[in-house]
Amino acid sequence: MRKFNLSSKQIITWICVNYGLFILAFFTLGFMGNIKSVVIVNFALDVVLCVVSFVLNIRLFSTKYKTPIVGKIGLLFATLCFAAFTYFAFLMPENGLPPVLFS
Repeated sequence: MRKFNLSSKQIITWICVNYGLFILAFFTLGFMGNIKSVVIVNFALDVVLCVVSFVLNIRLFSTKYKTPIVGKIGLLFATLCFAAFTYFAFLMPENGLPPVLFS
């Protein structure tokens, strides 16, 4: 398996692109209505984006990258906030996905 050697700037760029896609996907969900398949695809996309961002954040904490620690912690905090938002928006019984999935 080929290992990707990304610079810290490239990792931060990919994390920001993931954040943008996350926000774009969530706002598109509001325009589509409450269609079950759209909600499921949006949830899957949000989970994948959060996992990829989290993995990139963990790679950024390597000693190889000389990014300031405040920046690393800030990006990790933003990723964890997006993951918490996904949990509360889709997985809380009174908010969304389970009633849509099991109705």
